[in-house]
Amino acid sequence: MSYAYLHMVASRAGFGCEVSNRHLDNAAADAVVREDGRRLDPGSLLTSFDLHVQLKATARPPIFQAGYFPHRLPLKQYNRLRSIRVYSPRLLVVLHLHPDPARWLEHGEESVSLWGVAYWMSLKGASASANRSSQTVYLPSHQVLSVDSLTRLMTRVSRREEIVHESRTTGVRPGESRQSGRD
Repeated sequence: MSYAYLHMVASRAGFGCEVSNRHLDNAAADAVVREDGRRLDPGSLLTSFDLHVQLKATARPPIFQAGYFPHRLPLKQYNRLRSIRVYSPRLLVVLHLHPDPARWLEHGEESVSLWGVAYWMSLKGASASANRSSQTVYLPSHQVLSVDSLTRLMTRVSRREEIVHESRTTGVRPGESRQSGRD
């Protein structure tokens, strides 16, 4: 479902989108969003580039705390997403689906509806975790993955701007010490 969401948003924005190969999947990239040919902005330096996306989906309603909601990642994925030694930018995208699976996809003769909303964040440059198996990250509620936000992200990539982890969205909730809540 998360890939379908990403594919619809990317297609509507005019970008290519494909499921990644096994090698990229092992590198914490489930999908690749591509631009090949357009100059997205007068400041664009690139017209052909990729954005790698780690996709997650959950039917648990997001519990927003001070504008963020938690999502637990396996430590291996967290570490790969926070790496600064990658060329193509990587994002974490978490799709929140309706708690009732029967509502995830509704269709009829006139329309098809996917019930959900996805949020994104960059973990590039995030702090190392002291945990052993997983790390909880806190996605900002204002970073909804939409046609407009994906276009803005891809435009930033075309200008060779880094999309890095913001310190206020570290792997711990604002105001929480790094030592609390070890996994």
